[in-house]
Amino acid sequence: MRKLEIILGIVLSLLTFYAYAQQGMPPEPITSQISETETSFVGARILQQGTEVVGGDAYTGIYEDYDTQTYGFWQGDTLFFGAESETTGNTVDGVAEFYWFESSIPKSADFYVMVLKVKSSPNIIDDWQLAQEDNWLGEFLYDILPAQYVDVSMVDAGEYGAIRWDWSVPFQNYKWEPVKTINIKQSYSAGYDSSISGGGSGDIGWKGEFKEAGVLADATAGVDIQSKGYVNESYMVSSQYSVTLFKWEMVVLGGADNMIWNLIISTDGSTANDSAYHEYFVVIQAPQGQPAHMEDINIAASFRNPNALWFDGWDHISVNLADVVWTPPLDVECYENNTPPDGACESEGVCADATPVCAKGKWECVLPDTVEEVEYTCDGLDNDCDGLVDEGITQDCSTACGKGMSYCFNGVWDECDAQKPAKEECNNLDDDCDGLIDNSPDCYPEIPDIVWEDESEEEEPLELSPVVITAELDEAADSPKRHISGVTEEPSSIPDPAEQVEVIEQEPPFQNIKEDNEIIVELVEPSGCQQSSKGTAVGILVLLFLAAYFIGYIAGRVGDKD
Repeated sequence: MRKLEIILGIVLSLLTFYAYAQQGMPPEPITSQISETETSFVGARILQQGTEVVGGDAYTGIYEDYDTQTYGFWQGDTLFFGAESETTGNTVDGVAEFYWFESSIPKSADFYVMVLKVKSSPNIIDDWQLAQEDNWLGEFLYDILPAQYVDVSMVDAGEYGAIRWDWSVPFQNYKWEPVKTINIKQSYSAGYDSSISGGGSGDIGWKGEFKEAGVLADATAGVDIQSKGYVNESYMVSSQYSVTLFKWEMVVLGGADNMIWNLIISTDGSTANDSAYHEYFVVIQAPQGQPAHMEDINIAASFRNPNALWFDGWDHISVNLADVVWTPPLDVECYENNTPPDGACESEGVCADATPVCAKGKWECVLPDTVEEVEYTCDGLDNDCDGLVDEGITQDCSTACGKGMSYCFNGVWDECDAQKPAKEECNNLDDDCDGLIDNSPDCYPEIPDIVWEDESEEEEPLELSPVVITAELDEAADSPKRHISGVTEEPSSIPDPAEQVEVIEQEPPFQNIKEDNEIIVELVEPSGCQQSSKGTAVGILVLLFLAAYFIGYIAGRVGDKD
């Protein structure tokens, strides 16, 4: 039987991890809440009485103490039950709440935890105490029962839900020997590792493991009494309470369809008629989407009265709750491997490519990587899924004239709206953005070119026609007659009278005329209305003056000879 349980545990663990690895996005953490019995829970949901959890009628317990008054009723979503001995006044009381873990969806099964709080209270007025170990004589004479007893069993040997004894708390035996008053904190955890994330394309890509755990700890000493695995704060049911026992021991008998806890008070472990209080976390795994059926919840307590005058020194009381049935929350939409309904992720833009995944009992949509809360990518897509493509996307730009803005239209950036260089106009503006204003030939008046001649520049030599000076002798007079004529034609055949005149060399009268310069005077007969320039007229007068002077000089010499 033991080997079968080990094999079953290994198979269930493998199936759990496989199912978990095939699931989509993990649920977001839920804000911690407090139940009516001050049990805090996060990532779990308390089942609602009357719709999601029913049953729990109270009956006589395992001790068949018919003089005990039993009770059982629901207050909100909490089940209260217990028993009181009409003879001794000793009581045993319990409260139970049922939780469904949202993280159980990926496991191909539903996981629940019943938080059961039990208190065994002796009637201190009549000097009753909790049952405890005795000396050898007492052990021989009396069958000493536990001070607190809890027994949970499932219907039909676990066919409608089995107890996960390995994840329940306590799940094994332990002893406790603290000081008189201690604080105990217990937790049950079932959930995702917070580092797990799903791929944007719908691929799973798990990075963590599914872990279940419980812990029983002494808050004052900071020591864990027992722990298993790891406590995930995102999916956890926890509680803290105090016990006032010096020495006690928990003996656990665990199985898939039945689990029993015995709290035994050690020798000298009780004082001043204190009560025993403990909390139990009973984990139930049921077929996915099917009801879980707990057949019995038995709680009991044993007491003793050390007064020798008391007729009966022992008292045992118990109560039984029968047929507690629960189901997953009514608003659970899906389980692992369910086919998503049509239009599960129907949406606008790129959100239409989301992958439907069952998480938290509902269909969730794993969005693609292209989704943007505020659209900023110019790619021709509706990234923010609002029905508009590339709306309001801009970027800075510039031209030679300055900075501006460019706008995205259907994945394409338009031209920069900054000023662009244009042809320069006469408008007192820098139209071509070259840093100069109105730098265009059209913007200035035309100024004629003015050339000033250099006064030091030599004038071009004056071209003159050859001048032949001849002297004619007057035949009727003794002295020759001075006569100058200008000839422009070829010399005639008439003999030149000048050849008959004696030529006398004479220094020129002007010093500014260089030697060896031949002076040629050309006389041109006037014709029509032609006028010479003033310079030409002056030159002619000078030549005539020289010619007259030269002729007179020759005539004088001739006269002296005669």
